[in-house]
Amino acid sequence: MLETVKTQLAVGAYALVAWFALYLLIASVLRMWVRTNHLPIAHRAHIAESFVSGVQGVACAIVGVLTVRACWHDVMQVRYPLAVYYSSIGIAYFIYDLWAMYKSHVSRTDTSCEFVHCLLSYLKNDVLMIVHHLTIVMLLFPAIVYHSPMGHFFVGCFYCTELSTPFVNARVILSRLGRKNSKIYVVNGLLMMTVFAMCRVAMFPVMYAVYLSQQTVAPSHIHALASIPIMCHLSCLLVLAPQIYWLGLMVKGALAVMRVTSPEFDKDD
Repeated sequence: MLETVKTQLAVGAYALVAWFALYLLIASVLRMWVRTNHLPIAHRAHIAESFVSGVQGVACAIVGVLTVRACWHDVMQVRYPLAVYYSSIGIAYFIYDLWAMYKSHVSRTDTSCEFVHCLLSYLKNDVLMIVHHLTIVMLLFPAIVYHSPMGHFFVGCFYCTELSTPFVNARVILSRLGRKNSKIYVVNGLLMMTVFAMCRVAMFPVMYAVYLSQQTVAPSHIHALASIPIMCHLSCLLVLAPQIYWLGLMVKGALAVMRVTSPEFDKDD
């Protein structure tokens, strides 16, 4: 057990260094590249943050797909070592992202403000995202990976929700680069909505369906559903409700963009 903890801490430490290094590398490239060095500091900071977030989303989704494939045949028992290792990488990312969000906040406000003033302003304006990140770091990852009696199939499904993240971040990057009226922006928006709907909304009924298909002890699916602790159902509803809300906002936003850009797209796309 002690060796496992040491390994996980080492993986997390290396990952934390890697996330910071990737951000600083992208920030340096943006500062030197002729196509982006004219952008405001806030835009460059947001692009760097979004790029790293996209990389994390791709990595997490790949691990999620591999975990789901490995555990599909027995969702309640099979455990997958890679899912455990990536939890340390994911925790390291969310710790790093607290700093990256602070950097973006400072670049949007006043880069010359005192640290304490900037920090208090950051905590006030981004409190929901800070609570979200801290909850994932201190509760969600440890609970679902280390303390849950269930197999890692459900952990893999949780990781797969990150598949929509690269498209969300690509949308931010294109916006900061002034490409909101381009065809690629619209196409990315449609892909973002489709993947978001599949991975963050349709994922929940899929998890229930796979679980029910493997319950041979219960006399019916109704009994099998009733055997699941009520807190599991409530937790799923609590997570699913904002996903449906955000998907609705995405659809409205995409329709608005398509109405504006439909008469004329950029020729160079």
